[in-house]
Amino acid sequence: MIKVHEVFPTVVAQDRIDVHDEFKSEYFNELKTLWFDGYNNETPENSGRCSLHLNKNYLGFFQSLKRSVCRYLDLLEVDHEKLDINFIKSWIGYHNKDIPGLKMHSHNGADISFTYYLSSNETSDKFCVHQLTNTNEVAGALFEPSDRFNVMKKFNRYNCHSYTITPHEGTVVIFPSTLQHSTLKKENTGDRYVIAGDIKLCLKAEYNLYHQTMPHPDMWLTC
Repeated sequence: MIKVHEVFPTVVAQDRIDVHDEFKSEYFNELKTLWFDGYNNETPENSGRCSLHLNKNYLGFFQSLKRSVCRYLDLLEVDHEKLDINFIKSWIGYHNKDIPGLKMHSHNGADISFTYYLSSNETSDKFCVHQLTNTNEVAGALFEPSDRFNVMKKFNRYNCHSYTITPHEGTVVIFPSTLQHSTLKKENTGDRYVIAGDIKLCLKAEYNLYHQTMPHPDMWLTC
């Protein structure tokens, strides 16, 4: 029997936010008013509404999110006790049946990105991740599908260029910021609200002799 060595996989984690019920109950109506309005603003930065993490009322949520990020880093065997996990951007995303899905993109300037499903259902747009180059595609266009003529029998984890994740309410999807991602449009009969955002890792100040990732800001000079 053939033995498969699964090398270099990309890890995208989905975890439950343990304070979801109480967080949604207390702040959902308030958070809905903070949407960055994708109709008028191309990005959350354009709107100036990308700093939810600075609101002290939401600290419990971000502490829960940090626990999920630590579990993600555990999968990578990273000693996160030596790291500061810095939330640098966070914003409200909103979709309904009339709002176009998000096009494929990545998040610049960050290390880890996340999407937390504050409100969603089985009709909500799916989260989709993409790889632009599949190193298993050993011949040109070998994995490209056709409406009529195909050499592909079906897609699996080895030959696919994209992968979808169901947006279960109360869960967060955590992934490398460089990973291309989008939304796959569904019938979306209800409103879908998310908190999305970015994280930057750096060493804690007492580990300044380490070379991995970014030095603590105490070691920076701005002039």
